[in-house]
Amino acid sequence: MQARYGSPCPHPRSGVFFRYLARCAALLLLPSATLALEGQVRDLGLDTPVSGVEILAEPQNADPIMSPQRTYSDSSGAFQLNLSPGRWRIRVEHLGYATVYRQIAIPASASLSIQLKPRPLLMDEMVVRTRRSLDAEESPAFVERIPISETHTVGTDLPRLLEQAVGVQTRRYGGLGSFSTVSIRGSTAEQVLVFLDGVPLNQAQGGGVDLGDLPLAGIESIDVYRGAVPARFGGNAIGGVVHIRTREPDQKNRLQLNTGGGSFRTRQFGLNFGGRYGVYRYTALLDYGASENDFRFLDDNGTEYNTNDDQRTSRRNSDFSGLRTLAKVQRDWRGHRLKAYTTFDLNHRGIPGISNNQALHTRYDTRRQATEFELFGPLSTSVGYRLQVYRLVQQGVYKNPRGEVGAGTQRERSTISSLGLRGELNALLSGSALVTVFGSLRRQIFQPEDLLDLESQLRESRRRGLVFGAEVEIPLRRLALSAGARAERLDDRFYGPSAFAYSLLEPEREKKQWLGSGQLGFRFGLGRGWILQGHRGYNQRPPSFQELFGNRGAVLGNTDLESERGNNVDIGLVYRGAGFLTLAEVVYYRNTVDDLIRFVQNSQYVSRPLNIGRAELRGVETRLQIRPLVWARIDLSYTYQHAENRAPFAYERGNDLPNAPRHALEARSSLTRDRYSVYYAFSHESRHFLDRANLQPLPARLVHGLGGRLALSTLISLNCEVRNLTANQIADLWGYPLPGRAFFFSLKLN
Repeated sequence: MQARYGSPCPHPRSGVFFRYLARCAALLLLPSATLALEGQVRDLGLDTPVSGVEILAEPQNADPIMSPQRTYSDSSGAFQLNLSPGRWRIRVEHLGYATVYRQIAIPASASLSIQLKPRPLLMDEMVVRTRRSLDAEESPAFVERIPISETHTVGTDLPRLLEQAVGVQTRRYGGLGSFSTVSIRGSTAEQVLVFLDGVPLNQAQGGGVDLGDLPLAGIESIDVYRGAVPARFGGNAIGGVVHIRTREPDQKNRLQLNTGGGSFRTRQFGLNFGGRYGVYRYTALLDYGASENDFRFLDDNGTEYNTNDDQRTSRRNSDFSGLRTLAKVQRDWRGHRLKAYTTFDLNHRGIPGISNNQALHTRYDTRRQATEFELFGPLSTSVGYRLQVYRLVQQGVYKNPRGEVGAGTQRERSTISSLGLRGELNALLSGSALVTVFGSLRRQIFQPEDLLDLESQLRESRRRGLVFGAEVEIPLRRLALSAGARAERLDDRFYGPSAFAYSLLEPEREKKQWLGSGQLGFRFGLGRGWILQGHRGYNQRPPSFQELFGNRGAVLGNTDLESERGNNVDIGLVYRGAGFLTLAEVVYYRNTVDDLIRFVQNSQYVSRPLNIGRAELRGVETRLQIRPLVWARIDLSYTYQHAENRAPFAYERGNDLPNAPRHALEARSSLTRDRYSVYYAFSHESRHFLDRANLQPLPARLVHGLGGRLALSTLISLNCEVRNLTANQIADLWGYPLPGRAFFFSLKLN
């Protein structure tokens, strides 16, 4: 029996009114007034159930008591609708499938079987092609996906996760929330592009993306592209691409609370929820994390070879606090999908300075807001589209009231606003060849402000870019070929009302240039799970604003700089299967970079960027994933690289590039049962150097970790972790110490 509310009541003088009363009485008194229509939705090609399919029943009778009914298929593809007697029009639709329409009569029909025909569709980085799909890890490029596990505890951040990827090194200035950058295959941080749900985070102002102020909350997975990357990411990625993906909206209602703490007065609290509201799916979260980072370390007092004045002391002014909010909504209709999301990150942290001369009052506060709208779907049975528009605002306030870091007192605010529009068309040609054509427009404005001298009007910088390109993927019987090309027009301008420019020597100028990139790739199936793949790529990185126009301090601009040019080649053997060995990968790569941009000292306090030198990076990357038992897993990765400086200067030529260890090993073993899981991990980096002359070495490091997860009930789980078990005294960039042994835990309620 089913009663409905909210139906319009007909006029009492009409004949329909008496039929309305009769139907209402039937609904209240007769159990058979509504009948259950049951059915199942399956994939036409694969004959597998399809979940999350929208089934809409619309009445065809002119009966005021009958109203549209909507439901969704479950994980087995099954659905049920309670319908009144009469004629109904059934509409079945799901993203990636052609919409199906059926006419039925109740009570004549009691069951309904629907088979959906796949439709080509461009969806994030997955292309649905009739019966087979190609995801990120199946592309000719070498890419590793890092899933965000439920076992991660408080204190885990993006730099820590990226260290697990083969060929990746992260460098940081301290503990949780400190300034951190990423390098891929020995590249500089500026040569690596970082995306958040397709929105580029790299700044035209210069410098690599700071991963330390990117919270982990709400992130679902991270894709790391090594070497040449798909053209849609842009040609500036000489080193590679890091693509961060946030959680997709939920199919079912969900609520999760988590809290935790650990060493160095680290604490965290998070709330996230999601579900479905009518035709909309959504997810939202609020996350707060903070740490004093007051770990103890050995201070050599600036006298490396004199141990008499060494002492253990606490890190000071290294605290961090951050707040993240995220909201994402999507709606599907008739094979199309509209997605909208916004994130807001707010961070406060201290800048402690080097170990033997700690800064006590220097602070750096940042905020970041990203908003994106995306629409994609099919235009026909063989053509799909995607449109994307985004706005990104990043602001940082640097406060150095006592001149502890750098020269002189400083209080500056820098605001970088980016606006972008991107479009794609993909077409499935005969023979299943997929052609993608794309174009984009973007504008980025860098606005500096001197908060100590309000009358000083610093000049702002502006960069506009126009990008267009195409990619093609040709799948043959056992061979898949890919090719892509991309062209970019950049227009840089430095202007403002004040006569005081950032660059002391260069006049106000405008620089326009064309950049190009391209790549070729192949993927050949050898059988039994083995695949041979490789590619060749060419990329360019344009100079940043700081390199072109300088800054108010020790850097003079050089608007005559040419873009860095990178050529990379790699080839490797990959195995994916089931059983004891689930993944194996061996890759050889060779990259060369010409017209390297380096800062050359002009005087005691001033340097100027010039195109000098050349770098050659060669190496071998290996990955293994082993399952000796169903509930046990071992992950191993080892990288050998030789990042050679080929600059024309005798004191540099033949040396190792800075921050590029020749040997890097990562290992992780885990055991997972019904209620608990435990893991042990260690990482090793060989000795490497901080400077180009190889006069400042960093010793080899070996760091161990241990952790686990225990399900206290079906709703509550406890995670614990111990890092740097042996309390190894390690340091990164220019002697900035890193934490020793640390304990963390978190409690999650689902």
